[in-house]
Amino acid sequence: MKAKLEQLKKEFLEQLEKVNSAEELKELENSFLGKKWSLKEILKWIKDLSIEDKKTIWVEANILKNELLENIEKKAIELEEQKYKDIEKQEEIDVSLDFPQEDLWHKHPISITSELLEEIFISLWFKIADGPQIETEKYNFDMLNIPDNHPARDVWDTFWIDDEINKDRKSWDKYLLRTHTSPVQIREMLKGELPIKIIVPGRVFRYEQEDARHTSNFYQLEWLVVWEWVSLANLKWTLSTVMKKLLWDKTEIRLRPSIFPFTEPSAEIDVSCQICNGTWKVWKENCKMCSATWWVELLWAWMVHPKVLQWAWIDPEKYSGFAFGMWIDRIAAQRFWVSSSRMFYQSKLKLNEQF
Repeated sequence: MKAKLEQLKKEFLEQLEKVNSAEELKELENSFLGKKWSLKEILKWIKDLSIEDKKTIWVEANILKNELLENIEKKAIELEEQKYKDIEKQEEIDVSLDFPQEDLWHKHPISITSELLEEIFISLWFKIADGPQIETEKYNFDMLNIPDNHPARDVWDTFWIDDEINKDRKSWDKYLLRTHTSPVQIREMLKGELPIKIIVPGRVFRYEQEDARHTSNFYQLEWLVVWEWVSLANLKWTLSTVMKKLLWDKTEIRLRPSIFPFTEPSAEIDVSCQICNGTWKVWKENCKMCSATWWVELLWAWMVHPKVLQWAWIDPEKYSGFAFGMWIDRIAAQRFWVSSSRMFYQSKLKLNEQF
């Protein structure tokens, strides 16, 4: 009986070597271990053995059965690995081949504009800061001097995160998609590393009525300087330098007094429209970007409110700060003479392929 078991094992291993597919392996398993398995055929003669021999043969038969199963499992793994090796070989790419590189991709105008802005500010010794797009109400509103009952919140109809997440949170700790990049300025000030000279480019979200200048998802860039005794004169010089580099020397700038809860004093900054360049005056055609006014609101600027400095543990008696903000989308539209910033989000290849 032992000789038959050894012979069975030998036959199994010989046939296992010839198996080249999962189907063949399944057939082999059924042949040796299925309902009509070979091992069962051998064991049906066990009734003619003595009691001691029966015990020995049963043990050896179970050991053999486990060995067969183990070999089948190993073979299945080998076949699976070989399958993927064959696929890899078939799909192998010769990286040494020359591939044409023309027109494979184009940088998006917003990416081009963002990189240009970063280069300008880095040349002025600014650092780049970043923060989360999902913010808490504390950083997005409260620490910017915009409490829950402030009318400025009505301007930003906000995208709040699901009620299931916010329902058990306190009012200042609720999550929303950030409406501006100003929360990053708060985060930087709370680090306590003075002086501060940073820019914050990033994506923001507002529930806006879309037109040539507004979208519900757009890109901002803000910059912040907190130093000893900086003033509005420093703000105006930085603004003038950046805009001359960005939109050419002939660009005209207009500052209008404004009010922001987190700043004092504040200004909105208009730039002469690069789309129509004032030609609507001659041709009497309305420019959608500037609404036939020749001015486009591209930036806003301010001196940081003393309360905001105090909440960030910065002494307003010693330090002061100024900041700018701009819509990168509108800057890109002005720089590349695109009549509507909405076009940047419409996957228009004819537009992107120009850059």
